Amino acid sequence: MTGQHDIGGLAAGPIDTSDHEPEPWQKMITAVYGALVSRGYGNVDEMRRTLEGLPQEQYDQPYYERWIEAVCISLAEKNLLTRAEIDARMAEIKTQLEAGK
Repeated sequence: MTGQHDIGGLAAGPIDTSDHEPEPWQKMITAVYGALVSRGYGNVDEMRRTLEGLPQEQYDQPYYERWIEAVCISLAEKNLLTRAEIDARMAEIKTQLEAGK
Protein backbone atom coordinates (compact mmCIF):
# COMPACT_ATOMS: atom_id res chain seq x y z
CA MET A 1 0.00 0.00 0.00
CA THR A 2 1.32 3.45 -0.86
CA GLY A 3 0.88 6.68 1.07
CA GLN A 4 -0.85 9.81 -0.12
CA HIS A 5 2.55 11.34 -0.87
CA ASP A 6 3.42 8.60 -3.38
CA ILE A 7 2.10 10.15 -6.59
CA GLY A 8 4.71 8.93 -9.06
CA GLY A 9 3.16 8.18 -12.44
CA LEU A 10 -0.14 9.91 -11.69
CA ALA A 11 -1.47 12.71 -13.89
CA ALA A 12 -0.43 16.09 -12.55
CA GLY A 13 -2.57 19.19 -12.37
CA PRO A 14 -1.49 22.73 -13.21
CA ILE A 15 1.55 24.10 -11.38
CA ASP A 16 1.62 27.71 -10.23
CA THR A 17 5.09 28.91 -11.21
CA SER A 18 4.49 32.56 -10.38
CA ASP A 19 6.99 34.14 -8.03
CA HIS A 20 5.51 35.31 -4.74
CA GLU A 21 6.74 36.59 -1.41
CA PRO A 22 5.96 34.28 1.52
CA GLU A 23 3.62 35.62 4.19
CA PRO A 24 5.26 36.58 7.52
CA TRP A 25 3.77 33.53 9.28
CA GLN A 26 5.21 31.29 6.55
CA LYS A 27 8.66 32.76 7.13
CA MET A 28 8.15 32.24 10.86
CA ILE A 29 7.45 28.50 10.56
CA THR A 30 10.58 28.14 8.42
CA ALA A 31 12.57 29.98 11.10
CA VAL A 32 11.09 27.93 13.94
CA TYR A 33 11.93 24.69 12.14
CA GLY A 34 15.45 25.95 11.39
CA ALA A 35 15.96 26.86 15.06
CA LEU A 36 14.80 23.42 16.18
CA VAL A 37 17.13 21.67 13.73
CA SER A 38 20.09 23.88 14.67
CA ARG A 39 19.61 22.84 18.30
CA GLY A 40 19.45 19.13 17.48
CA TYR A 41 15.67 18.73 17.81
CA GLY A 42 15.09 17.38 14.33
CA ASN A 43 16.40 16.81 10.87
CA VAL A 44 15.15 16.56 7.32
CA ASP A 45 14.54 12.82 7.58
CA GLU A 46 12.34 13.21 10.65
CA MET A 47 10.40 16.02 8.99
CA ARG A 48 9.86 13.95 5.88
CA ARG A 49 8.64 10.98 7.96
CA THR A 50 6.26 13.24 9.86
CA LEU A 51 4.94 14.96 6.73
CA GLU A 52 4.44 11.70 4.87
CA GLY A 53 2.71 10.18 7.90
CA LEU A 54 0.03 12.86 8.10
CA PRO A 55 -3.55 11.67 7.64
CA GLN A 56 -4.96 12.36 4.17
CA GLU A 57 -7.06 15.38 5.27
CA GLN A 58 -3.97 17.07 6.74
CA TYR A 59 -1.68 16.04 3.91
CA ASP A 60 -4.09 17.66 1.44
CA GLN A 61 -3.64 21.04 3.13
CA PRO A 62 -1.39 23.69 1.56
CA TYR A 63 2.39 23.39 1.98
CA TYR A 64 2.94 25.57 5.04
CA GLU A 65 -0.12 24.24 6.84
CA ARG A 66 1.37 20.75 6.49
CA TRP A 67 4.67 22.00 7.86
CA ILE A 68 2.96 23.60 10.86
CA GLU A 69 1.24 20.31 11.68
CA ALA A 70 4.48 18.37 11.26
CA VAL A 71 6.38 20.76 13.55
CA CYS A 72 3.63 20.48 16.18
CA ILE A 73 3.80 16.69 16.00
CA SER A 74 7.59 16.77 16.31
CA LEU A 75 7.45 19.09 19.33
CA ALA A 76 5.04 16.71 21.05
CA GLU A 77 7.05 13.59 20.11
CA LYS A 78 10.16 15.13 21.64
CA ASN A 79 8.22 16.19 24.78
CA LEU A 80 9.16 19.83 24.19
CA LEU A 81 5.52 20.99 24.15
CA THR A 82 2.25 19.14 24.41
CA ARG A 83 -0.45 19.61 21.81
CA ALA A 84 -2.61 21.15 24.53
CA GLU A 85 0.10 23.74 25.26
CA ILE A 86 0.43 24.57 21.57
CA ASP A 87 -3.36 24.85 21.12
CA ALA A 88 -3.70 27.05 24.22
CA ARG A 89 -0.98 29.42 23.03
CA MET A 90 -2.50 29.59 19.56
CA ALA A 91 -5.90 30.44 21.06
CA GLU A 92 -4.26 33.20 23.10
CA ILE A 93 -2.55 34.63 20.01
CA LYS A 94 -5.80 34.48 18.03
CA THR A 95 -7.62 36.38 20.77
CA GLN A 96 -4.92 39.04 20.81
CA LEU A 97 -5.01 39.43 17.04
CA GLU A 98 -8.80 39.71 17.00
CA ALA A 99 -8.58 42.37 19.73
CA GLY A 100 -6.12 44.34 17.58
CA LYS A 101 -3.16 44.01 19.95
